Amino acid sequence: MKSAAMTTLHAVSRQRTYLDSFLVLTAFWFLLLAIFHAWPMIDVRISLSFFSSALCMDRATVPQCGHFTLSKVAWITTLRWLLYALPYLAAAAVVIALLVAGYSPRLRYRMPVQRLWMSLLSLGIGTGLITNLFLKAHSGRPRPFDTDLFGGKLQFMPAGSFNGACERNCSFVSGEASGAGWLICVLFVLPPRYRIWIAPPVILASVATAGLRVAVGAHYASDATLGLLLSITVFLGLLALEERIAER
Repeated sequence: MKSAAMTTLHAVSRQRTYLDSFLVLTAFWFLLLAIFHAWPMIDVRISLSFFSSALCMDRATVPQCGHFTLSKVAWITTLRWLLYALPYLAAAAVVIALLVAGYSPRLRYRMPVQRLWMSLLSLGIGTGLITNLFLKAHSGRPRPFDTDLFGGKLQFMPAGSFNGACERNCSFVSGEASGAGWLICVLFVLPPRYRIWIAPPVILASVATAGLRVAVGAHYASDATLGLLLSITVFLGLLALEERIAER
């Protein structure tokens, strides 16, 4: 009786922790969006630090516009594609684990099957639905190298404006950063003893993915930061829902 009560207490505590984390991170996400929207020069100045010349708006004083230097470096391009593949490899590993669990009852009870399904669901909702099908498809925000500030033809738009001239595969938010954020979420399906040494390289790869998108002029800092945080926020919300269902 006492053991059952303690188990219930721990479940409620975990649910409360996940829910609180979800609410805090959601509020933080919208706070960051408001900051980037109110002070768009934050994005411009960060991108400018990776640009080879001054801003390109005044062609009288800057007749030849520059370029994003790192976008021309071969090993940076190779690294970007390697990092780009990581979420796909992780998703494939999750699917394989679920298939193994489906065919082996003995292994099924040793694997966090529900958590594995939850990770795939968060990938579909966060990176698939919210990031790619809604934000990137309808935000209209041009990428840095497409804007007049950095040699492109389209007008710069602050984060969250939804009034830009980009027609497809737009800049807000970064799909690759969102996928990289999901990689961090996958750590939650691993046993705690493995997370200790797997977490540091995974987090480093996730942050590097988001950072490289800014460095090569493909996204603004707001696109990368909010994209990465979005996946984590969605996953925490699903963890809170999972614990609520398990409690009932």
